[in-house]
Amino acid sequence: MCNNLTNVYQWHSVYCQIGVQQHVELFQRLKEEAIRKNKIFKPKRIVSDFELALVSAVHTEFPNSLHSGCYFHFLQAIHRNIANLGLASEYKENETIREQCRQLMALSLMPPAEVEKQFKRIRALSSDSLDDLFTYFQRQWINGNVPLTLWNANEYDDRTNNISEAFNRRFGSRIEKRHPNIWTFIRLIQDEEFRFERICIQLASGATNTKKSTTKIAFQRRFEALNNRYKQGEINSKQLLAGFTLL
Repeated sequence: MCNNLTNVYQWHSVYCQIGVQQHVELFQRLKEEAIRKNKIFKPKRIVSDFELALVSAVHTEFPNSLHSGCYFHFLQAIHRNIANLGLASEYKENETIREQCRQLMALSLMPPAEVEKQFKRIRALSSDSLDDLFTYFQRQWINGNVPLTLWNANEYDDRTNNISEAFNRRFGSRIEKRHPNIWTFIRLIQDEEFRFERICIQLASGATNTKKSTTKIAFQRRFEALNNRYKQGEINSKQLLAGFTLL
């Protein structure tokens, strides 16, 4: 965590299990750290996965912050259910099935007012083998297990928490290679602290954040082009969803 506390990318904690209370405790520690630095920790926006305990804790501790779910985790949840429902082979080999699944995924990019209408339309046209997938989607994402405001990504440029995920992958990989014990773990945490402090010094000296990947830039450009055409009335919501499916 950089000294200015403007952005918090890493916060290390160790729990045997973690629920709402543990998440609340972590957020309270962040607030205490901010006070120690004569600042107020009140993030404008929080990007997370859809873990219910975490969502509840964010709502409790930061009721005025904009909380959005990670687009990558949304896609991951859909792909996981495709596999769990035994649809992986059809998804890979059947272009029609793959197209209908990708339309479900693309609903996250649609204007919020159009999501339910487009869901009903594509469900009415979907293959019988996708009934269980559409039932899951309606229960989990349409009817409020996860509110639309959390999983809709239409209004954001940064839709993922990939910075955190990249750290988790790197850290996990290093632990797996070292036959870890508690002392190995502590040394790895110390190494990460040193690495992050070095990044903070570089940023304070005028260095810029890592550039966005060309893939991400291209995605955003195509997304904005489609969204602008829709807003200007050049394409309708059905065509917009079809375009988002191809991103």
